[in-house]
Amino acid sequence: MNNGIAWIDEELGREGFSLLMVKGIGHEELAVRLGAQPGTLMDPDTASETLGPSHGLSESGLPDYAMVGDTGNGWAFAIESPEVRTRGDRLAPERDLLSEYTVVDVFDTTQDPPVIHVSVDGKTDWFFWEHGTDKVGHPLTRHMLATGKFVQGTDRVHRNFASRGTRADVYQLMGEHYGLTLPRQAITERRLPHAFTEPRTLVRPRAQCPVCGEKRMLPYGGGSWGPEEYRLVCIYYKVPGIAGYPPEGCPGQISGALLAGAVHEEPNLKYGNV
Repeated sequence: MNNGIAWIDEELGREGFSLLMVKGIGHEELAVRLGAQPGTLMDPDTASETLGPSHGLSESGLPDYAMVGDTGNGWAFAIESPEVRTRGDRLAPERDLLSEYTVVDVFDTTQDPPVIHVSVDGKTDWFFWEHGTDKVGHPLTRHMLATGKFVQGTDRVHRNFASRGTRADVYQLMGEHYGLTLPRQAITERRLPHAFTEPRTLVRPRAQCPVCGEKRMLPYGGGSWGPEEYRLVCIYYKVPGIAGYPPEGCPGQISGALLAGAVHEEPNLKYGNV
């Protein structure tokens, strides 16, 4: 059933959520790209037994996990707790998805207005933050203005609170423009596959970038972070447009035998609670 996405603020916005929709891959591959080990998807019944029948997006003491699915029209999606965004191991994989695919990324902490970013074939196409967008000439933005629920300011378009423009309006128009839909009942009742995405081995980088000297490096690749499964990359790895860096970002990385003195590894004790 085509449920659109106008409902996600009503159903998911109360607790906060992270929604990632990726065009052209399946939900199993998406789960792996977010950190799950291949072949570890839990069916809905197993997830209910493991996480509890009324589990939310985050559970104290358990590893981070994603609820994943397919829309039926070419998109895979993952719904997670917004707290996953603070994990260093997630930065590089998410950048890789954004650079390769058409991706819709919605991030709602409940503390600030949701941030929406859409990339098409690896390039930013549209975004919405602080109740508005700077993409004033975009067809989606022009359509939003035509509804009367959004108004144009000096250099951006924002919700028209006088005419009661809502987040649901943003999601509805965005969904219509990009052809987005999500299965409302399956999501709200948690009747979808789940997967733990948090690494079983925690990697604490100790090295500076060997190219630019940046003090923060990130584990990239793998998922379990076992031997030979990952490398460290500069935080600006594949990040274009940073002043003082090459056009495609800093190429600095550490791999192979050099990792021995560059990281501290420890088991993720949360898996003992599973």
